[in-house]
Amino acid sequence: MRLAGSVLLISAGVIWGIGRSWELHTRVGLLTQLEALMQWLMTEIPYSARPLPELIRASNSPFCREAAEEPGFCTDPCGALAGAGARLLRVQKDRELFRDFAAGLGASGTEGQLGHLRLCMARARQHLTEAREAQRERSRLYIGLGVLFGLGAWVLLI
Repeated sequence: MRLAGSVLLISAGVIWGIGRSWELHTRVGLLTQLEALMQWLMTEIPYSARPLPELIRASNSPFCREAAEEPGFCTDPCGALAGAGARLLRVQKDRELFRDFAAGLGASGTEGQLGHLRLCMARARQHLTEAREAQRERSRLYIGLGVLFGLGAWVLLI
């Protein structure tokens, strides 16, 4: 019984560390998807001449899929897209970036939108670089801390 409890305590710490590491991995993945969405929109906006709701429905981005499923998507596609970003992104500054990105879509002419997308892409690249650096630095750290916390709890209970 004591052995099972020890294994469970250490496992709980490891699971916590893996969970924190997974959050870092998920952030990098979502920011990569955001960058790909912006690049896709920079190509589609000047050449397709389709309305914004059609562009959002045509994208295979998780942000666009989430936005297209919202009930108010037809009346306010930018609001639905901003809401999807708020639900998917966990870090506040990433949410603010996405909100600014969504607010500028369809707000001006083609050249204005392309300028807005270039600005947002530069900001997204900065966020992505920071997220990759944080993942590289902290991923193993969190797993190691989880093991350490599990061992510490086990020692305290012995």
